[in-house]
Amino acid sequence: MKRPFTVLLADDDKVQMLMLSAQLRAWGYQTATAYDATTAFMVAIRSPLDAIVLDIQMPGGTGKGVLGRLKSSTKTMQIPVIVLSGSIDPKAADEVRALGAVDYLTKPVDVELLHAALKRAMGISDEPSPVA
Repeated sequence: MKRPFTVLLADDDKVQMLMLSAQLRAWGYQTATAYDATTAFMVAIRSPLDAIVLDIQMPGGTGKGVLGRLKSSTKTMQIPVIVLSGSIDPKAADEVRALGAVDYLTKPVDVELLHAALKRAMGISDEPSPVA
């Protein structure tokens, strides 16, 4: 049996984290959480993750800084990162994509859009597997 996908949620907004974590678990994902930039990077280094949802503004450093560290480490460079931000500036989306993010979503996050972004990032298909 295939293990559930594990997603790290890194955001200092604890209410949003609880809501997103509960929704992802309802969809069958396992979740890990981090409330600051330093912890986010440490969890990513130490845990087998399938994706990371990373807030751009966190205590202990910026999401951009964490993203840069993740993409420069051989242990984490292949993990897809989806960035969350309160900014609707299109330049911000381009900036994080240039740093290696696979997607950029604005807050308040639409959980259906996040789910679609996670499935794209991890290569999860909605199509049933063919029966052999």
